[in-house]
Amino acid sequence: MSIERILGKIDEDSAEAVRRVIEEAEAEARRIAGRYEAAAAKLRSELEELAGRKAADEKRRLIVAEELELRKAALVKKREILSDLYDEAKGTIGALSGGEYLDLLVSLVAARAVSGREEIVPAAGQRGLLDNAFLAKLGASFEGDARFSVARDEGTFTWGVVLREGKRTVDLSLETLFRQVGERLEPDVSAILFAGGRGD
Repeated sequence: MSIERILGKIDEDSAEAVRRVIEEAEAEARRIAGRYEAAAAKLRSELEELAGRKAADEKRRLIVAEELELRKAALVKKREILSDLYDEAKGTIGALSGGEYLDLLVSLVAARAVSGREEIVPAAGQRGLLDNAFLAKLGASFEGDARFSVARDEGTFTWGVVLREGKRTVDLSLETLFRQVGERLEPDVSAILFAGGRGD
């Protein structure tokens, strides 16, 4: 074989080897790129899913916070309305005078007295109203042996009476009565006024 053919053969073999190396390098590059593309796609998908979950969590948090604020505002408004109702009722009852006022006191004392021997402490400036006629009417209304008496001192409240016997007292002043009624009836009144509402 001539030297020219030998050199030509070497050139051909070298070129083929170079071509194979280039092809293998390109194939490897494609495989590496494919792996990275798959990893990048997976990472992108995971990040999008995580972002979606965080967005949903944040949305839920905002909704819960908004609902809580609305419930608080509704509760405040309901209490304002109930307070206005009680104030109106107290004003109506507190405006009673004369026979109506004394009749209501008779009913209250007769219903709340225990022994019939309680001393009745009148509201400020009202001792003169609780006279013998009042005591007689109270005695007729009380179920039992009635021996009520009117205290010499007066209370600091402006409406109603306080029953006193030994260490036991029964406060029938207007403020105390409405506080007790309000505590007892607020759930029921609220349920009637705001049926179907939220924030109770």
